[in-house]
Amino acid sequence: MKTDVAVPPDVSRPRWMRRAEAILIGAALLPALTQLWLMICTLPSIPWSAYRITPAAALVRGLPIYYVRESGVQLGWFYGPVFPLWYLPVAWVENPTAMLVLAAVWNILTFGVPIYLCLRAGLDGDVRLARRVLLISVPLLLAHPAVQSGIHCLHVDAVALALGFAGCLALHARAVRGWQPGLPLAALAVVLSCFTKQLAVVLVPATCVWLWREGHRALLSRWIFWLAACGGGVALGFMMFFGAEELLFNLWLVHARTPFEDGWQHVLGVRLWQLFEWNWVWLLALALGAWWLRPTSRDDAPALVTPLIRLLAWCAVWHLPLGIIAAMKLGGGVNSIYSMNYAMVAGLILLGRLWRAREAGRVGAGLGLAWLAVVLALATIAGGARLLARKPESTLYRGQEELVAMARANIGRIYLPWNPLTTVITERRVYPFDDALVCLDRARLLPPADAVRAAVPKGAVLFYHDPSQSYFALRYFKPDAVAQPPGRP
Repeated sequence: MKTDVAVPPDVSRPRWMRRAEAILIGAALLPALTQLWLMICTLPSIPWSAYRITPAAALVRGLPIYYVRESGVQLGWFYGPVFPLWYLPVAWVENPTAMLVLAAVWNILTFGVPIYLCLRAGLDGDVRLARRVLLISVPLLLAHPAVQSGIHCLHVDAVALALGFAGCLALHARAVRGWQPGLPLAALAVVLSCFTKQLAVVLVPATCVWLWREGHRALLSRWIFWLAACGGGVALGFMMFFGAEELLFNLWLVHARTPFEDGWQHVLGVRLWQLFEWNWVWLLALALGAWWLRPTSRDDAPALVTPLIRLLAWCAVWHLPLGIIAAMKLGGGVNSIYSMNYAMVAGLILLGRLWRAREAGRVGAGLGLAWLAVVLALATIAGGARLLARKPESTLYRGQEELVAMARANIGRIYLPWNPLTTVITERRVYPFDDALVCLDRARLLPPADAVRAAVPKGAVLFYHDPSQSYFALRYFKPDAVAQPPGRP
């Protein structure tokens, strides 16, 4: 009796084609891994990285991270508490270089693992194809400035996106595959994403519209119930732990009162141009892929765009207006436009499904390899050029260690307005962070001068460890208090 055995598409292709594909991916993956190493080496040298791990380090050491206006102490953590909680496993380390390197690796995993899980779900559980698309996507992702900046420097974006992707995956699993725990887990992930970065609130209308349009209207009322239940429970828990007034002041009032940059028409044009400039590699890759790898029969096309792709696309569409508004605020940037990230993953899933159609013999194999070669070459060149423009470090930056050593030798005698991590590690206390004062000044919520002065030890010397973006704290103290202590690193 003869039994038909399904032959995996990867085996059915000619050996030369498989080797050519492996060579292309390997040739692009090596410089991509080099980029990742340079980013890990550079991350400790960027002051913003040290600042963003500070709330987690403060929590580990029993310090509060949210303060009201009247408090002279200001850490300036105007995001939700989920990001500091997520980084608690690496924040207990006393050596700042080791802490930041561990945070860099944790950050890369936080960003990359959900993307792989989305690829695997979007490609119907095809692990081999998901891994191949992930390898292809590494150079493509690192060519994007938003992704580079999110790995080159710590930011809340990676955690907010990871939770957003987790919510989409769980909701998709419940609606499409009937996975019963999907609704509460998805609701919890969405709520935690909102308590990571406030812009993630767009996930609520995006998911509701998706359920309605996909024909899962019977789930809509239960979905809203779980969102309300998880949102209320998480909000209540955070308010009890961190303080209701402190949370509302930092997470809502400061942002609500921060003005837009002058000349909104010009700023809007600049942000839209940046959006195109940051995405041209992706737009070209998707356009060439959709054309070169397109199915020869129209009957195959509807199966390529799956419910998960549409869900991610809805998240991108609903986020676009709010993201543009946030990018136009003082201190905002184009990374606030989350649409890029959800759209990128949706595009990767679509390209993976097109790739599978090519392997099944429905499109030309030579065109597929040509597309792969062009995309990987462009992504490698663009990603490398953008990284070099940032002037990355080739070895681990250890300047933070020198700063900590200097601070330990001058406990209570120096004030580091731009280095709150150093003070948290050495003195177990929080001083007024310079950028926090700048942000509060923009929002017309500047703390009283007496409270700021009282939060700094009397007679302490102000010490700015360059590069510093502002010197706002100087205005609170007399000129004769501004000096450089000996042994500046």
